[in-house]
Amino acid sequence: MKDTQPILIISTGRTGTIFLSRLFADLYSIVSSHHERGNSRPIQILTNLHFSHLFPISGLKAAWKILKGNETESCEKPFHIDANNFLYGIASLTPELYPNLKVLHIVRDPRDYVTSQLNFSRQKGTSFIGNYLVPFWQPNPFIIGELPLSQIFGFTRFQKYCWVWDFKNRVMAKLNGSGTPYMRVRFEDLFEGSPEETFAAMTDFIGLPRAANVRERFREPANTSKPTFFPEWRDWTPNQAAQLHALCGRQMGFYGYGSEAEWQDKLRQAS
Repeated sequence: MKDTQPILIISTGRTGTIFLSRLFADLYSIVSSHHERGNSRPIQILTNLHFSHLFPISGLKAAWKILKGNETESCEKPFHIDANNFLYGIASLTPELYPNLKVLHIVRDPRDYVTSQLNFSRQKGTSFIGNYLVPFWQPNPFIIGELPLSQIFGFTRFQKYCWVWDFKNRVMAKLNGSGTPYMRVRFEDLFEGSPEETFAAMTDFIGLPRAANVRERFREPANTSKPTFFPEWRDWTPNQAAQLHALCGRQMGFYGYGSEAEWQDKLRQAS
């Protein structure tokens, strides 16, 4: 459809994107809503290769056009939504691939993201394969050049996901003020705080009419992880708290996380 409005909902992952894609599909007949539509996984790997200085932006654009380039053009509805954490970098790198694009960036408390990511990557087969076996499934801080190679030994998977949270959110936040319409939403405000108000702001941004009686919908999460492997942050050691703070602290505070007395006490114990 020539005048279809494309919307990307991007995040680090573990932020309710499956739920959101289903919710938009259920509420709006004028929306074609998808979760990780099409061949998005190769785009994530190629994006991470590009950030690692191993793949040119021209190649990334060419791959996107082959793998995903016709999705908006072939859409027969006024709005096309792709809730897709695999595309976390594509909009900031090449916004011209989506004419008139609007971007919703979902950010989650890094402590909860790391816990969920560690557990989920152990519980789901495809996530385990991706995170443990596929090169460049996640960006690499040492190849990108953000951390010195001298730190690679002893760098744990816990620390890796702390850095991934910080890096991906920095990449997505570059859209703020870039000319691409951009809105950032905290996961907690949407799923734990005031869902009606936050979801209404999201639909206003997209250009959709407001939906009534959505609170109950947000009590039906999808694709949750079970805390069978890694505990919630209140059961972390002071050293783990300090490791996350070292990698995420600045952005964490900017987004309004980490002010709890219990968290601050863990950081003081580690210092």
